[in-house]
Amino acid sequence: MQSIAFKNQYNETLSGTLYQPSSAGGLGFVLGHCFTCSRHTRILIDLGNTMAELGFSVLRFDFSGNGQSQGRFEESTYSKQVEEMGTAIDFLKENGADRILIGGHSMGGMVSLFTAAQRTDIRGVIALAIGSESLHPGRLLTDSQKSRLSDTGSTAFSSRGRDLVITRQFFDDAAGYDLRHVLPAVRCPVLVVLAAADTVTDPLPVKALFKDTHGHMDVLEVDEADHMFSTAESRQTVIDYLPQWIRKYFSEGR
Repeated sequence: MQSIAFKNQYNETLSGTLYQPSSAGGLGFVLGHCFTCSRHTRILIDLGNTMAELGFSVLRFDFSGNGQSQGRFEESTYSKQVEEMGTAIDFLKENGADRILIGGHSMGGMVSLFTAAQRTDIRGVIALAIGSESLHPGRLLTDSQKSRLSDTGSTAFSSRGRDLVITRQFFDDAAGYDLRHVLPAVRCPVLVVLAAADTVTDPLPVKALFKDTHGHMDVLEVDEADHMFSTAESRQTVIDYLPQWIRKYFSEGR
């Protein structure tokens, strides 16, 4: 495991953690984090470790404006993060991976699905604790913050101990990403992991949405899990399921 850095499309340096098993065999996995988190979220660390044990080169990285990456959080958008996910994919390809899976937690999981819908070279997606819709002001902001956003084009808010600014551009961009419209374009296998005790993103609409999708999309519901998969037991449930999902779609020669 090593710390690495690579540039996004705006020449900002993104920070990542790279696992390169000696027996990777061309398999790669890129992981993105949630809205105001970093690559050091516990569920992402555990997921990355497990995928490395299963023979994948794994890259966890911080989106710009988060974690140890350069950039300003207020310039974040879904579109920018999709582009950065693509840059991370290309980085793994340049380092020997030719069969790439992608995934992430919460917004990172949404970004992985949006990325897979735009690219034909993605072999699979693992999305944890995603919402059924992209972030919008009603879900995130108070009435006074919404008023300030309307009047000035931006507003301050706090998340995970960080004092941040979000802009109208973020929400305008988010409005262009509708998961219901995107899913038909995702042709690779997908594993959606739902946290049944999630109070941040409601798992029920997501479960209903994926119930009616293609046969290559599987849903794992973790009964005891909150949004962050805070307990070791909830994370272990995810970890224990991964090998059988990997064997189902990515056995030798597939």
